[in-house]
Amino acid sequence: MSHSRDPYDRSHDPQADDVYGQEPWMLDPYADPYAGQTAQNPPEGYTPEQLYAQEPYVPGPETGQMLAQTGYPPPYEGDYRTGEFPTSYELEPEPEFEAWPTPDEMRMGEPEAEPERAKGGRMAAAAAAAAAARPRLRRVRKQRSRRLDNTALVALGLIAVMAVALLLNRPHQWEQPKLAADSSAPTAATVVCPGKAKKGTDQLTVTNAADGSGEVTLSGPGAGKGTQATVGSGKVTGASVKPGSVVVKAGKEVAPGLVAGRSTTKPLAATGCVAPQAEAWFPGVGAGATHDSVLELTNPNSGAATVDISLYDDKGAVAVPEDLRGVAIPGNTTRTFDLLHVIPRKGELSLKTTVVRGQAGVMVRDRAIALETEATSEDYFPGQSAPAETNLLVGYPNSASSRTLTVVNAGDTQVSAELRLLTPKNVLTPEGAPEIKVPPNGQAQVDLTKLLGKNSADDAYGVEIVATGPVTTAMRSVAGGDVAITTATETISKPTAVVVPAGPGVGKKRVVISGPVAKTGSSGTVKVVPMNAKGKALKAKSVKVGPGLGAEIEVPAEAALIQLVPEGVQVNAAVVLSGDGDAVVPFRPLRSEVRTAGVAPGLPLPLKP
Repeated sequence: MSHSRDPYDRSHDPQADDVYGQEPWMLDPYADPYAGQTAQNPPEGYTPEQLYAQEPYVPGPETGQMLAQTGYPPPYEGDYRTGEFPTSYELEPEPEFEAWPTPDEMRMGEPEAEPERAKGGRMAAAAAAAAAARPRLRRVRKQRSRRLDNTALVALGLIAVMAVALLLNRPHQWEQPKLAADSSAPTAATVVCPGKAKKGTDQLTVTNAADGSGEVTLSGPGAGKGTQATVGSGKVTGASVKPGSVVVKAGKEVAPGLVAGRSTTKPLAATGCVAPQAEAWFPGVGAGATHDSVLELTNPNSGAATVDISLYDDKGAVAVPEDLRGVAIPGNTTRTFDLLHVIPRKGELSLKTTVVRGQAGVMVRDRAIALETEATSEDYFPGQSAPAETNLLVGYPNSASSRTLTVVNAGDTQVSAELRLLTPKNVLTPEGAPEIKVPPNGQAQVDLTKLLGKNSADDAYGVEIVATGPVTTAMRSVAGGDVAITTATETISKPTAVVVPAGPGVGKKRVVISGPVAKTGSSGTVKVVPMNAKGKALKAKSVKVGPGLGAEIEVPAEAALIQLVPEGVQVNAAVVLSGDGDAVVPFRPLRSEVRTAGVAPGLPLPLKP
C-alpha cells in the first residue's frame, strides 16, 4: 500500500480522466495510453500493490527516461536501484551537431503500435522506447570516435615519414661535387735573391730553364730604382746590382721556368734565389764571436708584411728579443738582423720564421770568424720549408776541419733520430754512429767530423736522418776558415735547374744525386745537362738511380746552368762547388705550372656532426 505522504499517490485525488490520474504531457508521445484499458479497472493480472511498486513515469533525476527520448544522452550509465556504476568514464569527443539523428530517423527504428498494449502499460512502452534510442546514440558516438582515431594515425604517419627523410638527408652527409683541378702555366713568378756576401766579387744571374724568353724586372735595395733584363731560354744573363737584396719578377713569357742565383768568388759563396715562403727553418745559426748569422727578411710587394720569429737551443724554446717579435716589413724593403747584436750568446741556436701577413723572402748569411786574425768567411744558408721524419742532406765538401749536424724538434715530445750514410751503392749505418735524442721544442747537435772523415766514409756523399717525429736538419762544414752549409733537400720528380758561378774562382763542380731511400721506391734514369752562359749544351750524362742507389757526376768548370731531368724516379740532388772555398747549391722544384681547384655550384659545405 502507498504511504499517505507519497507524492506520487493520486488515488484520492479527483480523476481528470480515466488513465490513473496522469496528465497527457506525462504520457509516451508515441504510445496510445487508452488502448486496451479502462479508467476504472487496472490492467488484468496486476494488483494495486504491484502497480504502486513500479517506478513512476515522471520526468526527473530519479529515472532520466524522458531525457533519452528527447535526443540527449543520459548523464550516467549506472543503475540507481542496484548502486552499480562504472568505475571510470570514457572521455569521448562530443559529436558534431549534424551527427545526431533527427526525430524522423529515431521514429524509423521504433516498432509499430500494437492494437493492444502488452502487460506493463505505459511504463513498459517508455522503457522500450528508451532502450531502442540509446544504442542508436552510442553507435553515432563510436563512429565519430573511430573517424578521429584514423585522422590521428594519418597525421602520425606523415610526421614519421618527414623525420626519416630528415635523418637520411642530414647536411653533414651531403657529398660535394668532385671536380678535377685545372693545371696551367703560371702567368707571373717572383724570386728573392739575398744580399751580397761580405767579401768577394758579386754576381747575380737570371735565366729561363723552359722555352720562354722575355723581360724580367729587378727591384729591391740591390736594384736601386729598378731595372730590367732580357732573359732567353737556356741563356744565363748577368745583372749589375748593388750589395742589397734583389727581387726578380717575371711575366707570362718567362714565369714558367724562371731561375735566378747570386754568388761571389774569391772567396766562393753561392745560392739559388728563393720564392716567398710561409715558413722557413734554419737549424744551427750563430750569435757569438766566432759563429755569427745575419737574418734577411725581404718584402717583394708594395703592401706591408709581418713575420714572427722563434728561437731554440739545447734546452728548448728561447725567449725572443723584442726586436724579433712580430717584425713589420714595409713594402719593397728588406730588414736585416745581425744575431750577434740582437741576442748575443755562446753556442748555436735554431731559428724559425713564420709569415703571418703578406709575403716575405727569407735568407740567412752564415759567418765564420777567426779571433786571431778577425778574418771572416761568409756563405748562404737556405732554409728548410717544413719538418719531416726523413731528411736527406745531399752534398758536402770532401774535406773539412769541423762538421756539425743540428737537428731541431718542432714537437712537444722528445724525438729519437737515427743517422745513416748515403753512398753510391747503398745506405748504411756507420759503426759508432751517435744516438740522437732531441728535446721537445729544442735542438740537438752532433759532431760528425770523424764520422765523415776520409778514413771512415770516403765514398759517402750525404747523410740521412730518420726520426720518430718531424724534424729539420742542417750540417755546417768549416774548412780553412771557409764555411759551407748543407740543408735538407726537397724531392724532385720533374725537370729543374740551378745557375752556378763560372770563372777563375770556381774549380770543380759535381752534381750529387740520391735515389729514393724507401724500399718501395722505383728506379729510373736521371739526365744531367750542363750548359754555358750562352745556352750551349755541354757534355750531358745519364745515370741510373733507385732505392738506396745514388750517383756523383762531375761537370765542366764553364757550366753556368745545370739542368736535371728525372725520368720515372724521384730524387734529391745538389751541386757542390769547390775552388777558393766551398759552396753547396741544392736543386729545388721549378714552378712550371699552377693548379687551380675546380669550383662549381653544389650543395652546402658539410657540417660537423
